Amino acid sequence: MTTLTKYLQTHLLIGLSKKVKQKISLSKFLQLRFNLAFISCLPGCLIKGYVWLLAKLYFFIKPELTIAVKKHIPTVMKAYDKKQVKQLSNKVIKGLIKHYQEKMINGFLKKNRLREYLFKNISFDKAEILLKEALKEERGVIIATGHYGALEFLPIFLAMKGYPTSVVAKFSSERLKKIIMSRAEEDGLEIIVPGDVNNVLRAASNALQQNHIYISSSDEADEWRRDKRNTMEFLGQTLHPDKTLKVLSKRTGAVQLVGLLRRKGSNSYEFILERIPDESDEKNIAILKTLEKYIYRYPDQWYEWNEYDKFASAS
Repeated sequence: MTTLTKYLQTHLLIGLSKKVKQKISLSKFLQLRFNLAFISCLPGCLIKGYVWLLAKLYFFIKPELTIAVKKHIPTVMKAYDKKQVKQLSNKVIKGLIKHYQEKMINGFLKKNRLREYLFKNISFDKAEILLKEALKEERGVIIATGHYGALEFLPIFLAMKGYPTSVVAKFSSERLKKIIMSRAEEDGLEIIVPGDVNNVLRAASNALQQNHIYISSSDEADEWRRDKRNTMEFLGQTLHPDKTLKVLSKRTGAVQLVGLLRRKGSNSYEFILERIPDESDEKNIAILKTLEKYIYRYPDQWYEWNEYDKFASAS
């Protein structure tokens, strides 16, 4: 290795270190212009490897995220001993890396390859029966999901299956936004970007009135419109739940489902759907209790452990 090569590698690492230490999130770090440009040139088989290397570098330079995960797990999983907490923490971090690998695959893997991969590896039969029954009612279908499992594949998979689907999404870079939006349009997936529309709820209502599927995350506590009339227990905290989907459900009369895409292995996924009863007065509470059930059942699938303290703001 030449002196110049060593210098360039050291210079690059110093530059990346400075970027990471400037309070940049893992998402924004992975979506830096250089990283996206390089990923766009890689074959599908190498995208995962490159994202894994970048994430490991990020955790090395900025260990706060892993520290937060290890801190919050025993707060919720009270029966876990130190060994179990450590094992779960490692699985959560691996799951977080997989989430970003899937995000990049979603954006850069060739369309036909992505379709083949999703159709081959996602178990959908049981969930599809429930989804078809809901759509037959012609009221529109709300799918409340969470930062859980292979979330990035859920909307595009439904769109590729031919279901008219809309989803709310935010992007950490304009470049990735353009790539994802372009690909989504080809597959009939409508992406609603806050800031690009005057009113997200109105855009969601319009989609539901056409008997479309509308997908929204239910566990972004810092984005919640708190339901101050109600409190509930969620992962050991007493809080006011979000009322956004409750309002949307009442406004449109849409069927309310909870949907998750659980990882069963490195290349195997289970599509989970559960219906929230129409007669439920507090659907927002029922949604979070359903998500909580699956977090307790498969805690390694939820990758918001480092953000757990944000739920305190909803108390």
